[in-house]
Amino acid sequence: MKNDKKYLIFIAYGTFIVIGIASGLLNIAWTYMQVTFDVSLDSLGTLLTAGTVGGLIAAFMSGYLIGKFTIGKVILGGALLTGIGLIGYAVAPIWILLLLVAFITSLGKGTIDAGLNNFASANYGATEMNWLHACWGIGLTIAPSIVTFIVLTMEQGWQVSYVIVGIISLAIGGIIFFTLPLWRINKTKNNETNEEVEGAEISETVRRPIVLISVLFFFVYGGLEIGTGQLANTLFVEGRGIPQEVSSGWVSAYWGSFTLGRMLMGLFAMRIGDKTLLYMSMFTSVIGSLLLFLNLQQTLSFVGLMLLGFGQAAIFPILISQTPSRVGIRHAANAIGFQVGFAGLGGAALGGLAGIIAENLGVETISAFIFATSIALFSIYQLILWWEKRQQLQTT
Repeated sequence: MKNDKKYLIFIAYGTFIVIGIASGLLNIAWTYMQVTFDVSLDSLGTLLTAGTVGGLIAAFMSGYLIGKFTIGKVILGGALLTGIGLIGYAVAPIWILLLLVAFITSLGKGTIDAGLNNFASANYGATEMNWLHACWGIGLTIAPSIVTFIVLTMEQGWQVSYVIVGIISLAIGGIIFFTLPLWRINKTKNNETNEEVEGAEISETVRRPIVLISVLFFFVYGGLEIGTGQLANTLFVEGRGIPQEVSSGWVSAYWGSFTLGRMLMGLFAMRIGDKTLLYMSMFTSVIGSLLLFLNLQQTLSFVGLMLLGFGQAAIFPILISQTPSRVGIRHAANAIGFQVGFAGLGGAALGGLAGIIAENLGVETISAFIFATSIALFSIYQLILWWEKRQQLQTT
């Protein structure tokens, strides 16, 4: 089983790279999609929302589906849906059908995301979890270059990039299919009694205030991370007149700094502790977003984007890994699903809101929105710490 676990985690890494690429294609492709479907900038919010509904359904249903069909079959289903959905992007003839395939694709990606997060947290340690999320960042880093190469170098339509990644996703599904017997998830146990702990009902979990505060945090985090990635290209090309080739490199560098941060996160966490690392991460994100907003010089804006990516890197994995101790073992699976789902919802809702504001007040407002979101994220984290301290005082 030990060798099987080593084998499976590499499949998981590859799968996360693919869904990272699938998520990052839109960062550049959206600029060209607007022309293809003759829609305005604020239509991005509609597209992201359509996709997020699928991600939310997957996140909320993941625990039930894993219990009913096993973890391997759930991940397999997610890979197949993702592949079909991505190819659907390329062949959708009208806007309404594009919204449908966005829903299908996000349903698949959300199923994979929640499934592999549960699989990794139950079967592996913090190192593997960190690398799993770093692989998603690797995919996001690669994605802008794929679209840019196909559109500018090969002079092909943006649709080709979606077909290629869709085929790769279907191939991942084939690998998972042939390894289905190996995909097993350890039962959650109480550390003191070593007895299996039965998960709480969803209705019970949502009544816990700390769960709701955490969900709000992930909602805003998703808006910051995903919104920056989705709208930075529009800000640079349409708002600041930066050439597409340069802008694509900057967006890739944003995700690259994000990925590098996750690779280094484990080392930093061991040396300085999770709490200090989170404070440093959020402070770095605020400084980066401020530089992006001020736009004092192109180079400083680029540095700000890199700091923003690097600063966000540690936040999601650390908060996910802290979830069992924060909400309790019985509520952990439900809470993780909520957090993953609402991070995607925040990316869609807040990213869409930023697009609407930019459409009406000017593209440069995107940078102001990103800065305000980074401040909001830091404030909600203070609320989490305040609530935990309050609970500790009540129990002593």
